[in-house]
Amino acid sequence: LTQDRKIEAIPSILEVDLFHVLVRHVLFYSEKCRSLRPTPLSSSIDDLYLLHLVTMVHIVQILLTCETEKTKADQEQIPEGHRHCAFVNISHINVYLTMSLSLPNRPNTTSCPWQLRQMLRAAILPFFRCAALFFHFLLGVPLPSGLQGNGPEQFDLLCHYLSLPTNLTTLFDTYRETVDPLLRRWLDDINILRSLNEVGPWYPRKLNKMVHLPQDYSSLINKASRFRCPHSDGEDNRTPTLCLVCGTILCSQCYSCQAELDGEDVGACIAHSAICGAGIGIFLRVRECQTLLLCGKNKGCFYPPPYLDEYGETDQLLRRGNPLRLCLERYHKLQRLWHLHAIPEEIAHAQEANQSFTTNDWQHL
Repeated sequence: LTQDRKIEAIPSILEVDLFHVLVRHVLFYSEKCRSLRPTPLSSSIDDLYLLHLVTMVHIVQILLTCETEKTKADQEQIPEGHRHCAFVNISHINVYLTMSLSLPNRPNTTSCPWQLRQMLRAAILPFFRCAALFFHFLLGVPLPSGLQGNGPEQFDLLCHYLSLPTNLTTLFDTYRETVDPLLRRWLDDINILRSLNEVGPWYPRKLNKMVHLPQDYSSLINKASRFRCPHSDGEDNRTPTLCLVCGTILCSQCYSCQAELDGEDVGACIAHSAICGAGIGIFLRVRECQTLLLCGKNKGCFYPPPYLDEYGETDQLLRRGNPLRLCLERYHKLQRLWHLHAIPEEIAHAQEANQSFTTNDWQHL
């Protein structure tokens, strides 16, 4: 965070995972403080200062990449007494960032202080939740009961639990002499220009979603019929397989599309899942209407597809030929398995129930 210019290839503040920074330094300095100054007060004060610094950096990340739009409806929702209130310093910080980085690709931030305040409170909540859970398990301090819901009081409860002011921008006033040089150094980094001109990262981070699927399954079949194997001489691929994470269509069970992975020849799906999902793959075999789950090179199973006929039944291998429509409930269930990192567990359960899954040559798919 101090941006040592002598170190080459140092990432900009937009590329830093601040929760990782918080956990790493709290654990490191806590252990050091226990050996040098074994008093809980000194350790907790150091943790608090570090949390303040990381919070201010995250505020800068959010203000650099946020997208807000000023509308008449939003103006009408602003409570009386807050339209020209103390939250104006959020606008000052945002204007400072805008003037420091005159970029055409920077998101629109021409909003009133109230909008910026509401946006900032909503955008920083995920970081506060992670920090609260971390300190809860580290120090054993009970969490407030109100955090179990999604009510508007969550922000105030988290600020109280983390010993932070509810008006977060006062941190910049409290540590002005220390933070102002750091802020200027962060904004002078040319890597910020590169990050903002690229796709991201943007804050707050959005939850990853699987690809959008058409309502009518025949649309997928038509798309697969137009796909040609890039390594064959114009022949139709018999098993076109759609990656549900990125949308790439692959040649499954095709020897010409095999790749080498860790010294072994593996199929296109296994090779793709190693790059796209760190070894976890979720695919839809279009001509069989089967969902394929993969874990590593040798584990996998078939999972019910998210397409159902008018009777609410799946048609794996398309034997009945009934028209199929997308079932959003089933697709959301599959997406939830992916979000919860439960694909390996689901494969293990499926292999216990069906022993044939353990003998399949998954590495050739």
